[in-house]
Amino acid sequence: MNAGLLTASIGGMIPYMIDPSYTTGLTCLGSVSALSAVMGVTLTAAIGGADMPVVITVLNSYSGWALCAEGFLLNNNLLTIVGALIGSSGAILSYIMCVAMNRSLANVILGGYGTTSTAGGKPMEISGTHTEVNVDNAVDMIKEANNIIITPGYGLCAAKAQYPIADLVKMLIEKGKNVR
Repeated sequence: MNAGLLTASIGGMIPYMIDPSYTTGLTCLGSVSALSAVMGVTLTAAIGGADMPVVITVLNSYSGWALCAEGFLLNNNLLTIVGALIGSSGAILSYIMCVAMNRSLANVILGGYGTTSTAGGKPMEISGTHTEVNVDNAVDMIKEANNIIITPGYGLCAAKAQYPIADLVKMLIEKGKNVR
Protein backbone atom coordinates (compact mmCIF):
# COMPACT_ATOMS: atom_id res chain seq x y z
CA MET A 1 0.00 0.00 0.00
CA ASN A 2 2.81 2.41 0.88
CA ALA A 3 4.50 1.79 -2.48
CA GLY A 4 1.28 2.87 -4.21
CA LEU A 5 1.04 5.96 -2.04
CA LEU A 6 4.67 6.81 -2.79
CA THR A 7 4.06 6.38 -6.51
CA ALA A 8 0.94 8.56 -6.33
CA SER A 9 2.87 11.24 -4.42
CA ILE A 10 5.63 11.28 -7.01
CA GLY A 11 3.00 11.29 -9.77
CA GLY A 12 1.35 14.28 -8.12
CA MET A 13 4.52 16.31 -8.66
CA ILE A 14 4.43 15.92 -12.46
CA PRO A 15 1.44 18.24 -13.14
CA TYR A 16 2.93 20.68 -10.62
CA MET A 17 6.11 20.89 -12.66
CA ILE A 18 4.38 21.06 -16.04
CA ASP A 19 1.49 23.48 -15.45
CA PRO A 20 2.42 26.90 -14.00
CA SER A 21 -1.14 27.80 -12.90
CA TYR A 22 -1.93 28.63 -9.27
CA THR A 23 -4.86 26.21 -8.94
CA THR A 24 -2.86 23.27 -10.31
CA GLY A 25 -0.08 24.01 -7.85
CA LEU A 26 -2.45 24.18 -4.89
CA THR A 27 -4.29 21.05 -6.01
CA CYS A 28 -1.05 19.11 -6.37
CA LEU A 29 0.24 20.40 -3.03
CA GLY A 30 -2.99 19.48 -1.26
CA SER A 31 -3.22 16.02 -2.82
CA VAL A 32 0.44 15.17 -2.13
CA SER A 33 0.02 16.41 1.46
CA ALA A 34 -3.08 14.23 1.93
CA LEU A 35 -1.30 11.21 0.43
CA SER A 36 1.67 11.84 2.72
CA ALA A 37 -0.63 11.99 5.76
CA VAL A 38 -2.24 8.68 4.78
CA MET A 39 1.21 7.19 4.22
CA GLY A 40 2.36 8.34 7.66
CA VAL A 41 -0.69 6.84 9.37
CA THR A 42 -0.39 3.51 7.56
CA LEU A 43 3.34 3.37 8.25
CA THR A 44 2.97 3.78 12.01
CA ALA A 45 -0.48 2.28 12.73
CA ALA A 46 0.74 -1.31 13.02
CA ILE A 47 3.64 -0.47 15.33
CA GLY A 48 3.40 -0.62 19.08
CA GLY A 49 5.07 -1.72 22.24
CA ALA A 50 8.85 -1.62 22.42
CA ASP A 51 9.13 -0.63 18.73
CA MET A 52 7.49 2.75 19.29
CA PRO A 53 10.66 4.60 20.49
CA VAL A 54 12.46 3.47 17.32
CA VAL A 55 9.58 4.73 15.18
CA ILE A 56 9.69 8.08 16.98
CA THR A 57 13.41 8.45 16.22
CA VAL A 58 12.78 7.45 12.59
CA LEU A 59 10.07 10.11 12.30
CA ASN A 60 12.43 12.61 13.91
CA SER A 61 15.02 11.69 11.29
CA TYR A 62 12.41 12.17 8.53
CA SER A 63 11.65 15.65 9.81
CA GLY A 64 15.36 16.50 9.73
CA TRP A 65 15.73 15.32 6.14
CA ALA A 66 12.63 17.32 5.19
CA LEU A 67 14.19 20.40 6.78
CA CYS A 68 17.40 19.71 4.88
CA ALA A 69 15.45 19.50 1.59
CA GLU A 70 13.69 22.75 2.47
CA GLY A 71 17.08 24.37 3.02
CA PHE A 72 18.16 23.27 -0.44
CA LEU A 73 14.96 24.60 -2.01
CA LEU A 74 15.22 27.97 -0.27
CA ASN A 75 19.00 28.15 -0.74
CA ASN A 76 19.38 28.60 3.02
CA ASN A 77 22.59 27.07 4.37
CA LEU A 78 21.41 27.17 7.99
CA LEU A 79 18.29 25.09 7.26
CA THR A 80 20.34 22.65 5.20
CA ILE A 81 22.96 22.15 7.91
CA VAL A 82 20.49 21.92 10.81
CA GLY A 83 18.27 19.54 8.82
CA ALA A 84 21.24 17.32 8.01
CA LEU A 85 22.25 17.26 11.69
CA ILE A 86 18.74 16.37 12.86
CA GLY A 87 18.25 13.81 10.10
CA SER A 88 21.57 12.08 10.60
CA SER A 89 21.34 12.07 14.41
CA GLY A 90 17.84 10.56 14.21
CA ALA A 91 19.08 7.93 11.75
CA ILE A 92 22.08 7.09 13.94
CA LEU A 93 19.92 6.84 17.06
CA SER A 94 17.43 4.61 15.21
CA TYR A 95 20.29 2.35 14.12
CA ILE A 96 21.73 2.15 17.64
CA MET A 97 18.32 1.28 19.10
CA CYS A 98 17.77 -1.42 16.46
CA VAL A 99 21.19 -2.94 17.19
CA ALA A 100 20.35 -2.92 20.91
CA MET A 101 17.11 -4.80 20.19
CA ASN A 102 18.94 -7.15 17.79
CA ARG A 103 16.53 -6.28 14.97
CA SER A 104 16.79 -4.53 11.64
CA LEU A 105 15.10 -1.20 10.98
CA ALA A 106 12.95 -2.78 8.27
CA ASN A 107 11.83 -5.44 10.75
CA VAL A 108 10.82 -2.77 13.26
CA ILE A 109 8.98 -0.60 10.72
CA LEU A 110 7.31 -3.46 8.84
CA GLY A 111 7.13 -5.94 11.73
CA GLY A 112 3.47 -5.32 12.57
CA TYR A 113 2.08 -6.04 9.11
CA GLY A 114 0.31 -9.33 8.58
CA THR A 115 0.09 -10.21 12.27
CA THR A 116 -3.11 -10.92 14.11
CA SER A 117 -4.03 -10.10 17.64
CA THR A 118 -4.03 -12.91 20.17
CA ALA A 119 -6.94 -11.39 22.05
CA GLY A 120 -9.82 -13.70 22.84
CA GLY A 121 -7.73 -16.59 24.04
CA LYS A 122 -7.68 -18.01 27.53
CA PRO A 123 -5.51 -15.95 29.88
CA MET A 124 -2.37 -17.53 31.26
CA GLU A 125 -2.84 -19.08 34.68
CA ILE A 126 -0.27 -18.33 37.34
CA SER A 127 0.80 -21.43 39.21
CA GLY A 128 3.11 -21.87 42.16
CA THR A 129 3.12 -21.21 45.86
CA HIS A 130 3.16 -17.94 47.69
CA THR A 131 5.29 -17.61 50.80
CA GLU A 132 5.07 -14.50 52.93
CA VAL A 133 8.20 -13.39 54.73
CA ASN A 134 8.21 -10.88 57.53
CA VAL A 135 11.20 -8.93 58.83
CA ASP A 136 12.21 -11.57 61.40
CA ASN A 137 12.15 -14.33 58.76
CA ALA A 138 14.21 -12.16 56.40
CA VAL A 139 16.80 -11.54 59.12
CA ASP A 140 17.02 -15.29 59.82
CA MET A 141 17.41 -16.05 56.10
CA ILE A 142 20.21 -13.49 55.77
CA LYS A 143 21.99 -14.88 58.85
CA GLU A 144 21.86 -18.45 57.47
CA ALA A 145 22.87 -17.57 53.89
CA ASN A 146 26.47 -17.58 52.70
CA ASN A 147 25.79 -16.05 49.28
CA ILE A 148 23.49 -13.04 49.14
CA ILE A 149 22.44 -11.19 45.99
CA ILE A 150 20.74 -7.82 46.43
CA THR A 151 18.74 -6.70 43.41
CA PRO A 152 17.86 -3.03 43.73
CA GLY A 153 14.60 -1.92 42.22
CA TYR A 154 12.23 0.99 42.17
CA GLY A 155 11.18 0.47 45.79
CA LEU A 156 14.74 0.81 47.02
CA CYS A 157 15.14 3.98 44.98
CA ALA A 158 11.82 5.45 46.11
CA ALA A 159 12.65 4.71 49.74
CA LYS A 160 16.12 6.28 49.28
CA ALA A 161 17.56 3.21 50.96
CA GLN A 162 20.87 2.97 49.13
CA TYR A 163 22.87 4.09 52.17
CA PRO A 164 21.23 1.66 54.62
CA ILE A 165 21.75 -1.12 52.04
CA ALA A 166 25.43 -0.12 51.75
CA ASP A 167 25.74 -0.33 55.56
CA LEU A 168 24.04 -3.75 55.53
CA VAL A 169 26.41 -5.00 52.81
CA LYS A 170 29.43 -3.74 54.75
CA MET A 171 28.22 -5.50 57.90
CA LEU A 172 27.54 -8.77 56.03
CA ILE A 173 30.97 -8.73 54.36
CA GLU A 174 32.58 -8.23 57.78
CA LYS A 175 30.77 -11.40 58.92
CA GLY A 176 32.28 -13.36 55.99
CA LYS A 177 29.23 -13.41 53.71
CA ASN A 178 29.55 -13.23 49.92
CA VAL A 179 27.35 -10.27 48.96
CA ARG A 180 26.70 -9.22 45.41
